[in-house]
Amino acid sequence: MKANAAPRGPPPDVDEGEVRDLVALLRRELRPTSGRLGDSLRIVVVVLAVVGISETFRIPDIALSAYIVLFLSGREAASTVRRALIGVIAVVLAIFTAIAVFMLSLSEAALRIPLIAVMTFGAMFLSRASPPLGPGLFVAGFVIAYGLTLGDQVLGLALEPATAGNGAQFELPEIAFVPPEEALVRFLLWLSLAVALPIAVLIAANMLTGRDPALPLRRGLAELLATAARFRAGERGAEHRLEAQAFEGTAGLRRLHDLAGLLHSGRRRPVWGVSLIDDIARLGLLLLAWFRVEGDARDPLVPAADACRRAERALEDGEAPSGEPVTITATDAARPLADAITRRLRAIGEILAGTTAGQETHDAAQAPRRLLAPDAFSNPEYVHFALKVTLAVMICYFVMNMTDWPGIHTCVITAFFVALGTVGETLHKATLRFVGCLIGAGLGLGAILLLMPDMTDLGDLFLLLAPVTFLAAWVGYGSERISYAGWQIGLAFYLVVLQGYGPTIDMYTARDRIIGILFGNIVVFGIFTTIWPVSVANVVRMHLARALEQLATLVGLDAGTDCEIPQAARSAADTAFGQAIAQARAILVNDPFETREVQRAVGRRPIDAAVVEQVGRQFIPVSAILDLRAAPAGHNLPQPTQDAIRAHHEALAAWFRQAASWTRSGEGAREVVDGLPEPPILTGPGDHLTALATWYGVLHQDIRKVLDEVGPQRQPVIEPSVGDALHAAG
Repeated sequence: MKANAAPRGPPPDVDEGEVRDLVALLRRELRPTSGRLGDSLRIVVVVLAVVGISETFRIPDIALSAYIVLFLSGREAASTVRRALIGVIAVVLAIFTAIAVFMLSLSEAALRIPLIAVMTFGAMFLSRASPPLGPGLFVAGFVIAYGLTLGDQVLGLALEPATAGNGAQFELPEIAFVPPEEALVRFLLWLSLAVALPIAVLIAANMLTGRDPALPLRRGLAELLATAARFRAGERGAEHRLEAQAFEGTAGLRRLHDLAGLLHSGRRRPVWGVSLIDDIARLGLLLLAWFRVEGDARDPLVPAADACRRAERALEDGEAPSGEPVTITATDAARPLADAITRRLRAIGEILAGTTAGQETHDAAQAPRRLLAPDAFSNPEYVHFALKVTLAVMICYFVMNMTDWPGIHTCVITAFFVALGTVGETLHKATLRFVGCLIGAGLGLGAILLLMPDMTDLGDLFLLLAPVTFLAAWVGYGSERISYAGWQIGLAFYLVVLQGYGPTIDMYTARDRIIGILFGNIVVFGIFTTIWPVSVANVVRMHLARALEQLATLVGLDAGTDCEIPQAARSAADTAFGQAIAQARAILVNDPFETREVQRAVGRRPIDAAVVEQVGRQFIPVSAILDLRAAPAGHNLPQPTQDAIRAHHEALAAWFRQAASWTRSGEGAREVVDGLPEPPILTGPGDHLTALATWYGVLHQDIRKVLDEVGPQRQPVIEPSVGDALHAAG
C-alpha cells in the first residue's frame, strides 16, 4: 500500500538539523559587534563619495573604484591607511610596468603570452615566499597580468565611443583620433586614476573618522579581564573562551599597541607598555592552571575576580583602578601558583595606576623581519602554488580569447583571488564567492529590471547603492567564515549596476560577468583538487610542528647552567606558539570543504580541533613550570635537584623537537611514543617542590593524551575475501 510505503531519502530531522545549524551560524556571524555599525557606515559614505566623483568627472571603471574601497577597508585606521598606501604604490608601479611590456610585445603575441605566464608565476611565488611584501606583490602581479591580457582587445578599445553621451547617434570611434597603441596607454592611465581616487578618499576618511587602534586595544584587554572574571564565577563557556584567548597569543594586541596613536597625534597614546599585555595574557594562563591543581575550589579566586573587574573598568574609563592590593591564598600545592596570580594582579594594578610604566620588551622579543622566508627556495609548496595559479589564469585567458568572449574577463580575476593554499581553503573561498556573486548579481539584476527605468539623477543612484553597500560591508566585517561573501556581494552588484555613466538596462554585460566568475571558480576547483592538492590536515600538521618547536625552545630555556630564564627569548617563543596554534585553529575552519579523496590522500590519522586544543593546553603547564623555576624559591633548590631538573628539561626539549619532526614527516612515530621522558622524581621538603612535581605530572599526562589520540594506529586485521581464498586454494 502506498500509505504504508517507507519514505525515501534521508530522514527529515537530518535536513532540519543542518538548517538549524546554518541559521545559528548566520545569526552568530551577523549579530552586531563593537564598531561594526560605524565601520559599515563609513564604507557606505566613502563608496558614495567615490561614485559621485567618478560619475561627475567621467572616470572609467567605476565598479572597480567602488570595490577597492571594500577590499582595502580594515577594522581600524592605521592598518587601513598603511594597506592603502602599499596598494596604490603597487598598482601604479604595476601599470607602468605593463606599459613598458606593451612597448616590447604589443604586436608580438608569441612574446606577450609567455610574459603573462612568467610575471604571474613570479608574483604568486613571491607573494608566498615574502611575507612582508606578499600582499603588495600579489596586487602588483594581478594588475600586470590582467593588464597584459587586454593586449588582444586593443582594437576593440580603440573603437570605443569617444564621446560621453549615451545616444548612439553621437558616437564616433576613438581610432579616428588616436592610434590603438595610444588608446591602450590612455586606458591604463585612466585605470591608474580609477585606482588612486578611491584610495585617496579612503585614506582621508580614515584620517578624519577612522578608529584609533588604541580603542580596540583597550577593548581587547578589557575583554580578557572580563573573561577571567566570568571564568572565576563559573559561567558557561567562560573556560573555553579563556582557553581560546590564551592560545591566540598576544601578537594581535602587540600590533595594535604599535599602531596606536600613529595617525591621530592629538589623541592619547597608551602610556603603558606591552608588559601590561603580557601580564594580562599570563594571568589567563594562570587561572586556567588553577583548577588543574585545586580541583573545583573557586572561593580563593574571589579577590582575583574583583581585581579583574576593577582593572576592566579602569581600561574602559581610562582612570586608575581603586582598591587594596590583592592577595590569593591556597593550599601548599597551589601556593606558588597563588603567589604568581597575586604578583600578576598587583603588576596590572600598578601599571594602570601609573605608578610604574610597562617595560617595552617587544623590540627584543620580535624576531628580525626578512624579505624572504627561510624556506623560500627549499619549500616546494611555494612553486606548486605559483604554477597552479598560473595555469588557471592562462586557461581562463585562452578560453576568453578562443571563444572571442571578452565579457567573461572576470574569470581571470576569479583565478587570482579565489586560489589559496589548501584545497579546503580554496573551496571555502570559492563557495563564498559563488554565494556572494549570486546574491549581488540577483540584487543588481532586480535593480535593472525594477528600478533603473525610474532613475533619473545621481541621488537615485545613491539611494540604490547605499543599502546594498551597507549589507556587503556588514557581512564583510564578520569572521573569516563569511567575510569574503560580503565583498563579493558588493563586487557583483557594482559590476552589474555601474556600467558606464548614468542608468543602464544592459543585461548582457551582467550575464557575461557572472558567467566569467562561475567559470573561473570551476577552473580553480579542477586544478587545485587534482594537481598537487594540499590538504588542510597537512597544513595543520605544519603549524602544530612549529608549536612543538616553540615548546622545545621554552623548555630548553631552563636547561642552562643557572636558573635565569631570558625573558626576551621567552616572550618571543610565547608569541610564536600562540601564532602557530591560532593559525592551525583558523585553517581547520576550511576542513569541511575538502573532498574525501583529498583527505584520504593524506594517509595519516586526521588532525581535528580537539587535537589542536590539546596541544595548545600543553603551554599551560610549561608556563607554570617556567614561572616556578623563575621564582626566588626556584633558585634555592639543592644542587642534585637542580641537576635532575636540567637533565629532564634537556631530554624533554629533544623530545619536543623529535615530535615536531614526526608531525611534519610522519616518520619515527614509535620512537616518539616510546621515547617520552618520565617526569623527574623530586623529593624534599617545601611546597615549591610539590608544585613543580604536580606540574611535571600534568604536562606528562597532557602529552600522553595527545599521543593516544594521534599516535601510531594498530594495524587492522583484514579478513580474506572470497576471491583471495579461491586464489589461494587454486
